[in-house]
Amino acid sequence: MKTIYNTALALMFGAIAMIGATQANAEIFSAQHEQVKKLFQSNEEKTAKDAVWTARDIFKVGVIDDGTLRDGYAEYVCQILYDYGFKGKKVWVQIIDIIKLTRNGDWVKLGEAHCQ
Repeated sequence: MKTIYNTALALMFGAIAMIGATQANAEIFSAQHEQVKKLFQSNEEKTAKDAVWTARDIFKVGVIDDGTLRDGYAEYVCQILYDYGFKGKKVWVQIIDIIKLTRNGDWVKLGEAHCQ
């Protein structure tokens, strides 16, 4: 009986911790973060195949590798971030090979920019 009680308590505290983590994530990522992510996940941005914020100041955009350095595209992403109110906020943009990520789970960086 004690084991069942301890297991139930552990599950309850785990659930509370997960709820707290979800609330913390909601506070970390603003509406601006969500808007930019949705833009780069949409058909409006043809080069981007997916996008994700991995931290409040790290934005990763997945593209298909065409063999070229993607630093210029990362700078373009910075310009879009500025349009969405990120001017003056330090954001590290990384352009990721979406094929390698989906096939192998490898985050291969094709380009980057440090937005100021």
